[in-house]
Amino acid sequence: MPDFRDCILETPRLTLRCVQEADAGQISALMVPEISRWLASWSLPFTVEKARARILRERDATESGKMMPLAIVERATDAVIGWVSIFRDADDPKKGEAGYWLGMDAQGKGYLREMGPVVLAAGFDMLDVDVIEAGAQPENAASFGVMRCWGMSQADDRCHYASARERDEVCRYFQITRATFESVAV
Repeated sequence: MPDFRDCILETPRLTLRCVQEADAGQISALMVPEISRWLASWSLPFTVEKARARILRERDATESGKMMPLAIVERATDAVIGWVSIFRDADDPKKGEAGYWLGMDAQGKGYLREMGPVVLAAGFDMLDVDVIEAGAQPENAASFGVMRCWGMSQADDRCHYASARERDEVCRYFQITRATFESVAV
């Protein structure tokens, strides 16, 4: 089983590496209301202590091969600009779930589009899943654009518990199968 804590992926402008405890300050500073409002489990205030606890918890999950929590680092500045993770579904080990966000200053630069193929390839390979899905609130058109550019197709709408707001929320899910990804990746 690969050790996801050693995972380093690169694109022309980004390095994606396993989150580290030293990232807590940057991650905390990036988590503002404009971003948290779209995320199910990133509640405010997102203090450095909360960031550190999340990083340590998710790094622990990498040891058992359950997830790949990656800091998105802008290569030109060496600054953490966001987070992307793919984790194995608790009920279906052959299904992965992707989550991602960028800090406000990094949005609109094509970074999520750029990293999509690399992240999906790593998810399929390292987690050995057959499908990867992502979901967002129906009003989050920007996230649906990311999912479409990653080659995902709309799957369904269903309720998801958003611990950040302590309520169930309807989310629209998109997915891509390994076979579809491999057919477009060649």
